[in-house]
Amino acid sequence: MTQLQRTPFTELPCVDQALSPWQSNIMAGNYAFERGALLEARDKYTTAHTLASRLLSQFSQAKICQLVLTAIEHCCPALVVAAHNLADTYKAMNQTEQACQWLCDVHITLSHLCQHPCQTVRTVVVHHHHKTYIELVQFAKSHSHYPQLIAQINNTLSYTPDQKATVH
Repeated sequence: MTQLQRTPFTELPCVDQALSPWQSNIMAGNYAFERGALLEARDKYTTAHTLASRLLSQFSQAKICQLVLTAIEHCCPALVVAAHNLADTYKAMNQTEQACQWLCDVHITLSHLCQHPCQTVRTVVVHHHHKTYIELVQFAKSHSHYPQLIAQINNTLSYTPDQKATVH
């Protein structure tokens, strides 16, 4: 994994403009999902996830000001929505392991952001981190017949950012 350089805020795009492609991909993914075009939905949601992840990374490394906080407030749920939509798509495709992986990955990403030096950022992130926690618990309850997934979820829920993430 490459370490990103801190980007001055003046080089970051406006939040609305930056999230516009994310929103377009989420909407296209939702439309594809509703039509049963699961591969197309997966691709659109993956693109949306990548966009939200990059934006959240950029904004979380920028100098904190009100505009950056607003961006983080929008990028956190964008990332969670994309990951949860991907998980739902993989569940619909009967690929439970991939669904679990997306839920675990977003929870770990937010676990890292919960360590941000700015208390206001941590407060924003904790709210979404709690949602991913609940989603993982619900996923575990509905897939209790998969011991390997339960182990993966338990690992994720007990994860601390000072641990090295397992690459799958």
